[in-house]
Amino acid sequence: MPKNTNNLPYFKVHRKAVEKTLAGFLLRKIRPKIREKFPQHFLVQSIPFETLNFIKEMSKKYPYFLRFDIRLYYPSINHRILLKKLPEIYESISRRFKRYLKKDIPEFLSQSPYGKGLPIGSPLSYTLAGIFLLDLDLKLRNPFLRQTDDYLIFCKNKKEPEILLKNIILPKLKELSLEINEKKLKSGKFHRDKVSFVGFDFHAGYFTIEEEKIEELKKKIVKLTYLTRKKSEKAIIKSLNNQVLGFGHYYKFANCKRTLEELDAFIRMRLRRYLNRTKDSKNRQGNLLLTNEVIKNLGLKSLLRIKEKYALKKKHIFRKTTKNKPKTGLGFREESATQLEEKAHRYEQKLILEELRRLTGLVKKLERKIAKLEKKVAAKEKT
Repeated sequence: MPKNTNNLPYFKVHRKAVEKTLAGFLLRKIRPKIREKFPQHFLVQSIPFETLNFIKEMSKKYPYFLRFDIRLYYPSINHRILLKKLPEIYESISRRFKRYLKKDIPEFLSQSPYGKGLPIGSPLSYTLAGIFLLDLDLKLRNPFLRQTDDYLIFCKNKKEPEILLKNIILPKLKELSLEINEKKLKSGKFHRDKVSFVGFDFHAGYFTIEEEKIEELKKKIVKLTYLTRKKSEKAIIKSLNNQVLGFGHYYKFANCKRTLEELDAFIRMRLRRYLNRTKDSKNRQGNLLLTNEVIKNLGLKSLLRIKEKYALKKKHIFRKTTKNKPKTGLGFREESATQLEEKAHRYEQKLILEELRRLTGLVKKLERKIAKLEKKVAAKEKT
């Protein structure tokens, strides 16, 4: 056994059906009590839209916040304290619950040889981790949101976060043999300081996607589209769609239209690269074959489309944007190399014309400024 058990690693175990049954039993027993006191608690409500609405409404009444989480929470949960707290939290203990306390839960906890720590990925771990910090939840008098060990507490004034930390949070964590994660400890004022919670950034009344989550998605897309993979076109698009649907439906509530457009473009670029089997992502001939419309017809989902569907359902108003008539991509495979080169040449000419228009506009602006300056100089000379 290691001497320092405060730096235990996260570990995984093989899921068992009994864990799901036990987790369901514990949640059914405790949920009514939690729902009565904390309707927004993550053990009874996990809809992102409701969480974001709660933050927006509470930030008007409570202008300050305290944001923190627990250092190495899952590996640090003490088994002895957990088994002692469970009978205290549940008001009535049935024969079935007694059997779980005596046999099933200790057997599950014994998978860690250190006397502390829960495995990740288990529904029972998720439930026990939620229950373990209920003592702290009950001590807090301020409105708060919690996601496992992540807390966002709403405060009325600037001094309140410090008072909460000193008088309630730190003493209770010490009692539970837990430590606060100082790197993620933050307090501030809503609408002035950006605060991150459950993957969203809240700043100046708007929700955006955390930069870290955007990078995580990009890494997953890159991994799925390595050229060394031997997956078929259908299989690779199905894998990409799994990522798009999960990410899109979770973040469709944020103000992130431009971000989703950029991510859609990135995913299409990686797919083109994979299907063309070339490292050159700017391969013009390949890109002329695989237009956005062709990729859509292949079955690739769109992050922006998910958000637009949600906005339409909720009757949100989007600015209308003019779009070029989409290319069908029909008959591209029968076209010769000469025809493709001609299309590429026309595309180059279009880019040159657009650049000329931009330069002409700049020259006209310069001429107008010179004319104004000449008028001012003439007026001064007269006076």
